[in-house]
Amino acid sequence: MALLLVATNVVVGAVTVVAYRGYLVGRLDAELATAAGRTPGGEPPSGAPTGPPPGSSGSAQDPENRFIGAPGQAADTVVAILRDGDAVLAGYTDSAGEQHRLTRTQQAVLADVTPGADPATVSLGGLGAYRAQAVARDGDVFVTALPLGDLQASIVRLVLLIGGVTLLGLLIAASALTLTVRRALRPLEHVAAVASGVTALDLERGDPEIPARVHPADLAANREVGQVGTALNRLLGHVARALTVRRDAERGMRTFVADASHELRTPIATVRAYAELSRSSDDVGALHRNAERIEREALRMGDLVEELLLLARLDATALASGPEPVREDVDLTALVVEATVDARTTTPDHRWVLQVADDHPLRVSGDAAQLRRAVVNLLVNARTHTPSGTTVVVSLQRVPATVGAGQAGAVHAGAGQRGAVRVVVANDGPPVDPEVLPVLFDRFTRGSSSRSRDHGTSGLGLAIVRAVVSAHDGTVRVVSEPGRTAFTVELPETAAPSDA
Repeated sequence: MALLLVATNVVVGAVTVVAYRGYLVGRLDAELATAAGRTPGGEPPSGAPTGPPPGSSGSAQDPENRFIGAPGQAADTVVAILRDGDAVLAGYTDSAGEQHRLTRTQQAVLADVTPGADPATVSLGGLGAYRAQAVARDGDVFVTALPLGDLQASIVRLVLLIGGVTLLGLLIAASALTLTVRRALRPLEHVAAVASGVTALDLERGDPEIPARVHPADLAANREVGQVGTALNRLLGHVARALTVRRDAERGMRTFVADASHELRTPIATVRAYAELSRSSDDVGALHRNAERIEREALRMGDLVEELLLLARLDATALASGPEPVREDVDLTALVVEATVDARTTTPDHRWVLQVADDHPLRVSGDAAQLRRAVVNLLVNARTHTPSGTTVVVSLQRVPATVGAGQAGAVHAGAGQRGAVRVVVANDGPPVDPEVLPVLFDRFTRGSSSRSRDHGTSGLGLAIVRAVVSAHDGTVRVVSEPGRTAFTVELPETAAPSDA
């Protein structure tokens, strides 16, 4: 800004000086024309080359004051009469009234002035610069010249004035701009202080919460600082959330590893114990019983590992880092019917009720094996955590898109889908513990907070249900109260073949 101000003043000053000098030169040329008119024409005065008049310190040229001392001529006005290139008379009268002869060099300079041309600037040595004009009359050339000293002094004073004003304005403007910029950037300094404070935090080990934020007063200071501060606050919020997610993920991973290790440690210890017992026993019947127990524990470990691998694959798919999920047309009606019939066969001490819509089969898009696993896990959960004689109702129905979209936790129906397919597994057994209900779908969650196995389950069944349903863009929820516990799964429906 200071440099721009200086450049502007220099340009304005230069234009002013040039214009003012042109104005003064024009006025001087007008005065020169007037002075040339005062110089009489004709023969030079009688006795012009003779000696100086009484009291004169120079060489006399015009004892009768008809040319050099003509009335009305200003002091230091140079006049000359040239004939055949030689000066017949050349001199000037100073401010004291004394006449002075021009030197031959000065006379030669005046002789070079073109008669009848516009006034020209000439240098007369010690006399300085002059504005000269030549007029031809009767074979002689009359030259008149006026000094440029006063004009140049005026120009110098104007340049000094403009320079002084420019310098003073520069100092004032620089001071004012410095104060203004510092005041305007003070909120930005606060923003920088917030950023510097964040860099000093130990985000690797400390609390992921980042309390540092740009103050609202700084955000309202001006638009630019407000934009930077708002962006920084938003960035810090994203970083804090990312650190929180990472902390929770690490905490969940540690819990997951601890729980998985605990689940595997028990069957491994059992296998080792029965293996050692078999090695020290010669009873064939005992060896067979030990082998059967080892086989059951091995199967249990295999099921647990399979469940862990399935959850890992579903997690990788959810993070878009795993293979593309399988998407095929699945007859969910047939899948639910088969799973319910199997449960009825394997658990006859429960009463199984199947409610399926009478219209054409309900279809969804996804992985048939994973969907079967989710339905089976819901049925196993109802069978395992309820006493004998419990009634389990398995229902399957279609939900129109307009109805499903308006409910809490609604299915994420996409373009081209007709609605949702709802699977409900309800039982009239004991309700779920209210303390466990919020984390019922978390991994290794059981009916109590201890790590002991309830009913021999691993605590991964419902976690797999949630992961499978989420991978198929669906939702799962549970409602439990005395006399009824219901698990509801909603999945996007695909168009039936007859509707295509």
